[in-house]
Amino acid sequence: MNVNEKLFELRKHMDRYGLDAYIIPSPDPHMSEYVADHWKARSWISGFTGSAGTFVATRNESGLWTDGR
Repeated sequence: MNVNEKLFELRKHMDRYGLDAYIIPSPDPHMSEYVADHWKARSWISGFTGSAGTFVATRNESGLWTDGR
């Protein structure tokens, strides 16, 4: 499944649940320094494998914010 297919599926779920935006940060819920593969949703959906960043999807657009590392 490529990035566009993943976004299409995410947006289907967003429509189903009435969500206008979906935010996927880099850290896990415990703010661990080293994140287990299970929590790497940002990397999975966007393809960006850097250590820090935030992915945001809306119904029509998406974006990825990273730091300068």
